[in-house]
Amino acid sequence: MAGVNGAPAVPISITDVVVFEQAAVMATQLILGVQLPQSATLDAFVGETNAPVRAAVAQIVDGRSERLFLHGPEASGKTHLLQAACRAAGDAGDRSVYVPLDQVADQAESLLAGLQDMDCVCVDNVAAIAGDRDAEIALLSLTDGLRARGGRLLAADRRPPAELGLALADLASRLAWGGTMATAELDDADKHALLIERAAQRGMEMPDATARWLLRHGERDVPALMAALDTLDHASLAAHRRLTIPFVKQTLG
Repeated sequence: MAGVNGAPAVPISITDVVVFEQAAVMATQLILGVQLPQSATLDAFVGETNAPVRAAVAQIVDGRSERLFLHGPEASGKTHLLQAACRAAGDAGDRSVYVPLDQVADQAESLLAGLQDMDCVCVDNVAAIAGDRDAEIALLSLTDGLRARGGRLLAADRRPPAELGLALADLASRLAWGGTMATAELDDADKHALLIERAAQRGMEMPDATARWLLRHGERDVPALMAALDTLDHASLAAHRRLTIPFVKQTLG
């Protein structure tokens, strides 16, 4: 799943779940983990389109809210926000975990059962376990356990909980308990800001004119824009060139 407002999500195997311990500069793996993308921060979630959602996620991180469910189309920022929340909670000294259920579905039951002591749990692609009663029971137990301990739960999928086809009505209810918020696809102004911010993260300066040219002449969805930026990053380093329009045209064809 691609995470808008950031590079595409790092591929994760069925055992890849990252747990951030107190120092947060170090990542501890449950089994065989991976680092979250460096771009997965709340500060890197630019633009106004989903600013209220970002603010709500920040409240989860700092403990002002306990639960939130995000839903919206692919490439609208859900994965980025969950990964950023996991990182931010770890930076604050909490034990946090990001769980992509679509990539750990066959181990979901045992994996979710082991997260009761986390301070902040971020569960992505909940529909991946829809109909798997044992996994749904494990997630239901986790939600109840976190609430009893004062832990926080941030979850996401394309549709709200009531529309995920979950076998357990109680699970859909629990997931919606703290409220749901919709993420929207970025408008052009936010895509423009995203290009400039991501280029800066990579140590490149992207002129406004170049960002506008990319939006007019390239593929406009965020994963494609991030892929183009990755190509430009490698090419500019190799050629020692700035991101001028002629260079971008030459590089991207």
